Amino acid sequence: MSVYIRLLKASLPYEDDIRVFTAVSKPVDTLQELYLHIRDDDGFAGLAEVRANIEFLTHIPEQAVPGVIRNLVEALDWSTPPRDLYENLQRQAASHPSIARAAVESALTDGLAKDEKVTAAEFLGGHWIDGVPTSNCLFWGADDVYERLAKRYVAEGFRDIKVRIAIEDDFNHDMARLKLFRDRFGWDVRLAVDANGAWSLDEAKARLKALEPLNLAYVEQPTTIGDWEAFATAGLSTSIPIMADENLKDEDDFDALARLGSPFLAHLKIAKMGGPRVVVDVARRMRDAGIGVMIGQMNEGAMATALAVHCAMAVEPDFHELYGCYGLLTDPASGVRYSDGL
Repeated sequence: MSVYIRLLKASLPYEDDIRVFTAVSKPVDTLQELYLHIRDDDGFAGLAEVRANIEFLTHIPEQAVPGVIRNLVEALDWSTPPRDLYENLQRQAASHPSIARAAVESALTDGLAKDEKVTAAEFLGGHWIDGVPTSNCLFWGADDVYERLAKRYVAEGFRDIKVRIAIEDDFNHDMARLKLFRDRFGWDVRLAVDANGAWSLDEAKARLKALEPLNLAYVEQPTTIGDWEAFATAGLSTSIPIMADENLKDEDDFDALARLGSPFLAHLKIAKMGGPRVVVDVARRMRDAGIGVMIGQMNEGAMATALAVHCAMAVEPDFHELYGCYGLLTDPASGVRYSDGL
């Protein structure tokens, strides 16, 4: 039996008003996507997408990502049946970066679900549903763009909005934008913020206190990335639920968060965790520890976003962040659309 593997790429630009801009990423108006296609002579065919220009998360330069995927592909025994590869992938590939494991496991998930004639959601232990709720995100940008997008998102039915803050050293500006949102759109929209690890513990404690009157659903990654003591201390200082994102990198981090228990939250993503099954398994583990879960994505094209949606169907999380392909001008994949906040 022969196995054929291709790695393709595409640049996916956003429309003018939308660009990724957070406290850990420079402004990004184009997603650099990679597509891993695996097929064999027995009829297996799986296709997966991962984003390459996320060095702020993976610490792997964009131009090096194809190489780390190739390294994993070349290390695997492709004479092994796809199901066995899938079952043993995370153990056999433990030394390879999560972005490479995510690409291979996602492609295997796609192909195996097709072989079993089920959706990816069902393959991962869940159920297919027609519409999954999602937040949308107000990235950092000019105030007029912020106001224009806020009005657009609410008009389109989004009732969960996350605002990126802590990009500039002016917390008063962040507060003014958040208060403007509340004044314009009221309290029926669930509002959250993401500081992307920009604050020291002292800053986090003071700013969380200031944010409390805004009735936020959560504050994501308020403290320095990797400092679990600061994260826990900040979380216990406020009435706002605190969510870990960049803090979650490996088993030690999962253990650290599980020990904290409620009311802490976990943001889980395929690219960060190393694959869709890892996302689903860790989500169930967090639930058992009393940790609330958000299924998210890395601002990706429709194919990667769709698989995150299927993970959400399998997990039924507390929060959904599935806007990844919203606002893209071009995309080789189709099938994901947004309507009424779904």
